[in-house]
Amino acid sequence: MTCVIMAEDEDDVRYALSLALRKSGFEVIEAKNGKDNTIEQGLASADVVVTDILMPDRDGIELIVDLRARAPDLPVIAISGGGRVSGADYLETAEALGVFATFQKPFDENDLIAAVRAAAA
Repeated sequence: MTCVIMAEDEDDVRYALSLALRKSGFEVIEAKNGKDNTIEQGLASADVVVTDILMPDRDGIELIVDLRARAPDLPVIAISGGGRVSGADYLETAEALGVFATFQKPFDENDLIAAVRAAAA
């Protein structure tokens, strides 16, 4: 079974995306931010990481940089709704760091599911 780490600080968004992924047959490890211990614990079994960009304690860009150094072949999908700056600006930075795909909120969960499948293939 494909294992996905879902790092998202908004509880309702994390729950909805994790539920959609589980219903599609994925195992999901949920993290409340980029510093959540569940990321470290799940990294060995993870096939894909989905991370929000704007999160407290450790944002998605910092997480992506760390993952690139520690697990350069692990596919990462970045999502962002933006903040004071357009979400697209943050996602461009994520793309420059070599993420597999990016999605600006709101997006269709089926598109995310398809990207996770493609990333894990």
